[in-house]
Amino acid sequence: MTHVALVTGGSRGIGRVTAMRLLTDGWAVAFTYSQSIDAALQFECDAGKAQLAAYECDVRDGASNRKLVEMVAQRFGSIDALVNNAGIREDALLYNMSEEQFDTVIDTNLKGTWSMTKAVLPLMMEQRHGAIVNVVSLSGVHGVVGQTNYSASKGGVIAMSRSLAREVARSGIRVNCVAPGLVDTEMVASLDPEVKKAMIREIPIRRMITPDEVAAAISFLISDDASGITGQVMLVDGGASA
Repeated sequence: MTHVALVTGGSRGIGRVTAMRLLTDGWAVAFTYSQSIDAALQFECDAGKAQLAAYECDVRDGASNRKLVEMVAQRFGSIDALVNNAGIREDALLYNMSEEQFDTVIDTNLKGTWSMTKAVLPLMMEQRHGAIVNVVSLSGVHGVVGQTNYSASKGGVIAMSRSLAREVARSGIRVNCVAPGLVDTEMVASLDPEVKKAMIREIPIRRMITPDEVAAAISFLISDDASGITGQVMLVDGGASA
């Protein structure tokens, strides 16, 4: 029987690579996008790849999330894993940060993760099994200058994940986090080159993490090989937090 994974924010970056990795691993994958969808993935969906489906969804909207879960369950029969990857950044020093910048990041990264998880949980609890992986950040573990909103959102997801792991363990559901360090994605590409170089010098392996390395960690945590792991944060940061 094919396992089914739902990946939020799956049209680009870590989300896209994770979706492709899970397909390679034999999963059926449903992924969400909010505004634009990567042309390559759109082509695969339009080509009728039976194990891959794209859905437009705003993870901040509870009604939209519940509708999405219903559609995915109807199409594939179940949702065995949820990867909460959708997220945004609106960086600024706190004294320059607007209330809108703070609220937008918290609503998307923290409330969006909460809302999508709440939508999926009834199905997983009925199935008596499931794995949830929340993509957080090293920023949520140690804090980063200019990211008080982002750090708060990701730190909140970590705390939420640990609490939820205790709540649902007896229902056969595992909840973990993957915390990437500096990952070579579009989001990082916007950083000042000198700032990026300085950040890389702080990483023991002296390079950025690749999206494939993050996807491998996610793939492991939702697999049966990780059946005894819940409530944990897996750091994929090249030793930056060592």
